[in-house]
Amino acid sequence: MSIAAFLAAFQQNLFKYGGPILIAIGTISCFLNLLVFTQSTLRKNPCTICLIAVNIVNLATFYTTPLSLVLSSGYDIDPSANSLELCRFRFYIGFVLTCWESSCLILASIDRTLVTSPNANTRKHSTRRLAITSIMCICLFWAMFHIHTLIHVQIIPYGPNFFVCYYEPGAYTTFITYYSLLLNGVIPPLLMFIFGCWTVQNIRKVRHATRQSGSTHSAVVVIGRPQIFQSKDQQLIRMLLVEIVTYILCKSPVAIFYIYQEATRYNGKNTEQQLIEQYVSSLTYFVYFIENAVSCYTNILVSKTFRAELKRMLFNARQLSCR
Repeated sequence: MSIAAFLAAFQQNLFKYGGPILIAIGTISCFLNLLVFTQSTLRKNPCTICLIAVNIVNLATFYTTPLSLVLSSGYDIDPSANSLELCRFRFYIGFVLTCWESSCLILASIDRTLVTSPNANTRKHSTRRLAITSIMCICLFWAMFHIHTLIHVQIIPYGPNFFVCYYEPGAYTTFITYYSLLLNGVIPPLLMFIFGCWTVQNIRKVRHATRQSGSTHSAVVVIGRPQIFQSKDQQLIRMLLVEIVTYILCKSPVAIFYIYQEATRYNGKNTEQQLIEQYVSSLTYFVYFIENAVSCYTNILVSKTFRAELKRMLFNARQLSCR
């Protein structure tokens, strides 16, 4: 069996069996996250508002791009290849949701940087109103910015009775490649990494200042609030940092593939090499969406507050069902 044939079979089985499992796991993860984050004890926090937005976006994402990949790669069903409107909407909503998720995570990272700042005036900028306004403005911006995909995506014939929904060949395809590399693969992880490191640095400064002042408080983040809020802020920081690491690990393979694709664009490639690249691209996209599916489970592992809230809700639900 050739490498291309092996990858083709592996890709089909991965999306046929692994795809539905990923969507199911991701759906459960998003619902549980939303149930916890919308509790009265958490939902007023600016960072939590951003995470609520992230999970709403992730939930919508699973039933657009990943679902279409499962149908086309796993079951050879591609409705977008027969409908130009569906074809264009698929790419448009895919771009918009991807940018919404990364932007909301960046906003959450900025909020944690603000709330851990040693400067009291800087901490005042961490507000619920600013978080909601920022989310609405950014979502509107990306929705308008990606209107170009509703024009330049076409159904392209590749052979007799074989049509593919894809970008217009030529300059637009080149633009999308570099655009996707920068706005999906480089800039968001870089900004998350910068603000994540900045937050950690702020925490270390506060710890150092606390030790020097001879404080006996055990809280990691001292920001002039009651202890219960200090603890929750600390837990949110931990969850967000793990979310950032997961994002970088899962999104990086697609960015690396884009770089390889551009570096070898003008190299002579036979049919088998082109098929191998196509299959590898699909595999990187499967890994890409793992990040959208696992946040609830990482939150359970790293956050005591999240575990306690989830356990309390499940216990209450069980009590109600037993009545």
